[in-house]
Amino acid sequence: MTDAAGKQTQAGQASLGIAHLVKQYANADRPVLNDISFDVPHGKVFVIVGPSGSGKSTLLRTIAGLEPIQGGTISLNGEVIETGKPGTESAGRSKRSSELRTRVGMVFQSYDLFPNKTVLGNITMAPVLVQKRDKSEVEAIRLLERVGLADRKDSWPHELSGGQRQRVAICRALILHPEVLLFDEVTAALDPEMVREVLDVMLELADSGQTMLIVTHEMQFARAI
Repeated sequence: MTDAAGKQTQAGQASLGIAHLVKQYANADRPVLNDISFDVPHGKVFVIVGPSGSGKSTLLRTIAGLEPIQGGTISLNGEVIETGKPGTESAGRSKRSSELRTRVGMVFQSYDLFPNKTVLGNITMAPVLVQKRDKSEVEAIRLLERVGLADRKDSWPHELSGGQRQRVAICRALILHPEVLLFDEVTAALDPEMVREVLDVMLELADSGQTMLIVTHEMQFARAI
């Protein structure tokens, strides 16, 4: 079996492995995450639900390499990409390399699109700067077609609805060919009719075999995906 990035994986092998993960901030009296372990099999979708403040978003940020961990390991396809190091509580992010970062994609609740770049510019920025890929526009347009936004490639973020901006953010994550895609409350800021737009894209990704880990507090959305 070959994953989206062209790497060989074994059938049934966990695409994402979390073992005894610990996350604790400096000066905190107890960890946010303590001894967390689970596996996400290749091509499967896992949904994490729980009350606000329980550490769901923090968990995703550690998996994405946006926060360092103080214990345990994070693995992709059997390869350890991060090991917890006590004493790194104050570090802004993990020491993961740029190449390792691109293997885990993340889509945020707030879209985080660059307002001074067009839709196409937002999607092609990372492959050009991080992966040094010169010809990413054709692939970006194919992704926009996949989410029904090819006609908005030259639009600016402020010209798009919330659902459209979130679909652009998904394209921006997908163009890096992540082995695992993380979604952090991506429908929380959307109007009900826009939730359907994003849900349809995520269902299509699930059907295509994309490994996904989704944090949400909307139970109807969780059941549907």
